[in-house]
Amino acid sequence: MSIAAYHQTIAECDDPRKIEYRVFLRITLALESNRHADWRSAELKDALWRNLELWNALRADLLEDGNALPEALRAGLISLSFAVNRNTQRVLRGEGGIDLLLHINRSVMQGLQGTASAAQPAREPATEELSYGT
Repeated sequence: MSIAAYHQTIAECDDPRKIEYRVFLRITLALESNRHADWRSAELKDALWRNLELWNALRADLLEDGNALPEALRAGLISLSFAVNRNTQRVLRGEGGIDLLLHINRSVMQGLQGTASAAQPAREPATEELSYGT
């Protein structure tokens, strides 16, 4: 994820949860648009890299002593970050798809919105809805 994209997101909203949601949304949309791409696709690899970069940054933040999230939530998100890493490696070896990555990102997005289960798919202005089917 480029710094410019992150700064653009910050400029669009002030609330940290909204910022995090929009970063997850943009990366998840990129993954979704390459859902059926061959594992050697440059576009898929770029989306996977951006997702992995997001999760690595998230993990680093969660491991900081000053992180204010409850310990159980921090531990769960750190575990998810390792699952994202393992699944990304499998996809890059051509051994699996990205459905798990999409599911994890969508679950985090729902949590950022404060919903246990979203009634409607997430949307970004001027984009298509995410397809939740496999």
